[in-house]
Amino acid sequence: MSTDGIGLFLMLASFALTFFFARMLGKRLKARREAERAKQAERDLARQSRQVRRAAQRKKQS
Repeated sequence: MSTDGIGLFLMLASFALTFFFARMLGKRLKARREAERAKQAERDLARQSRQVRRAAQRKKQS
């Protein structure tokens, strides 16, 4: 391999490594966002059910 060939190989290898690293990082960030969104939805649902129970209790008392 000539010097140009080695340089080209190194460029392609670094591009591939960078691409796969960025892809892995993106997937991890996406999974974290999805988990946070699921937690938030669960908290919202719990808040709604508390509001419904309180409203039912107020209705029952009056």
